[in-house]
Amino acid sequence: MGADGLVLDVEAWARVLTGLYGPVSTRVDPGEGFRAAVRVRELGAVRVSAVRCPPVEVVADAVPCDERGARHHLALVLDGELVLDQAGRTTRVGRGDLVLFDTGCPFRLRPTAPWNAVVTAHLAPTPPTPSAPLSLPPQSPGGPGRLTARELPGREGLAALVAGFLAGLARDATPYRPCEELRLGTVVTDLVGALRDQWLGEEDPEPPVLLPRIQAYVLRHLGDGGLTPDRVAAAHHISTRYLHRLFQRQGLTVAAWIKAQRLERCRRDLADPHLRRLPVYAIGARWGFANAADFSRAFRTAYGITPTCFREGEGGGGGEGRGVPAVRVRSLPRNSARSANDRHATPQQTHR
Repeated sequence: MGADGLVLDVEAWARVLTGLYGPVSTRVDPGEGFRAAVRVRELGAVRVSAVRCPPVEVVADAVPCDERGARHHLALVLDGELVLDQAGRTTRVGRGDLVLFDTGCPFRLRPTAPWNAVVTAHLAPTPPTPSAPLSLPPQSPGGPGRLTARELPGREGLAALVAGFLAGLARDATPYRPCEELRLGTVVTDLVGALRDQWLGEEDPEPPVLLPRIQAYVLRHLGDGGLTPDRVAAAHHISTRYLHRLFQRQGLTVAAWIKAQRLERCRRDLADPHLRRLPVYAIGARWGFANAADFSRAFRTAYGITPTCFREGEGGGGGEGRGVPAVRVRSLPRNSARSANDRHATPQQTHR
């Protein structure tokens, strides 16, 4: 990204920011001498800037951009805190997280910590041209406003990949050849576009389609003790955060739903006279409970009786006529826990 450029006065700072964002006004604390550092790398039609600065305020009205100007900016906070006001929202972004903003709309940007480090990818939204071959891919109608001034946590999934790549560019001082810079610019553009598309998809998901698909996957893998929310999310190319949000809309948690499904299948197997010779602990292990004590404790919490006592009361060994122990597992929404996928799942489906 070249050598550090040391900025020692507010006027020079304003000129740097105008070059990155268009006409802006800046405010700094007049009590101390101003000092900031800026590094900028040109990657074809993409710019990547790395800024280190004290608390400042950057304000801009809507900035008209020509066909080569950057309009969309994805900022990653490496250190400190960044506060963005835009589109009627205020977003605080801490270390390791990202935020997308659009200089086609008025905004106010405030690094607020005593010392802040921010790396930003500046991308043009225009269609490719011979003079500007790279641009942020087209967005769906109504898409930009839904992501503007929204925090994008950069600790997992695709966001972590984007954050890591931008952080690497901020540290990198390699003098690349022009063709290599163009390729790096393409990578930045594609990563930011993929991240934007993922988050737009999560803002407007298809719960009637996506949630049953996720549930069917879980039911097929209940016997795998390593089944976790992170693994379920990765299998469906969504963030773990969004997976939790899908279940929260049904009044559920992911882990509790998985455990309830496992316990229900254990209960069915314990009541099946054909599985009488299978030890209780083996039935628990069959459905993902690796530890016998954990299985017994979870079963008793859910049904008010131990697995062994349940089997003696219902599984055929105690004779007909014995009552079925009362089930105390919470009732789950029909479209969530008691779906068609649930009814048709069999033990064999979980052991592919």
